Amino acid sequence: MLKEKTLTKILEKITGLEEKILLAEGEPIEKLQEARKKREEKREGKKKALPKPKLSLHEQDELFAEEGELSIDLYETEKNLVLKSAVAGIDPEELDLAVEKDLITIRGERKKEEEKEKIKNYFYEECFWGRFSRTVVLPCEIEPQKVQAYLKNGILTVILQKAKESKKTVVKIK
Repeated sequence: MLKEKTLTKILEKITGLEEKILLAEGEPIEKLQEARKKREEKREGKKKALPKPKLSLHEQDELFAEEGELSIDLYETEKNLVLKSAVAGIDPEELDLAVEKDLITIRGERKKEEEKEKIKNYFYEECFWGRFSRTVVLPCEIEPQKVQAYLKNGILTVILQKAKESKKTVVKIK
């Protein structure tokens, strides 16, 4: 029983499940409201205890900016793996491509153009603006020095030549 209570307390602290536990146990709503108030007081106390950041607001925004994930297509031909991704609005110089034996990482930033006139209201805002990255574990090893990449009509195409398969060695156990 002690273990169960200890685990419950740990879960409450980590996930804030105290409210769900109280509801499941059929506790009155007042107890639930009291638990919420205590949790909020703890949060406020922690906020006040935090030291002031030494970074400017702009630097903080850069550091904690949301990063989008790049959508890709990856397929195989006889000799190559081919990766394609829509990266419209990005110049080739603004893309970073890092390749290892069985790993590829693409990074970049889609910068939003400043509007000449102040926007009154968005009806749809579905495009991602800002930094993005994608790391993919490839299904086989490739030759990093033979990678080709080009950008045409907003589509990034990366051709990754497959590495020659290494021969398997059978090891006898003595």
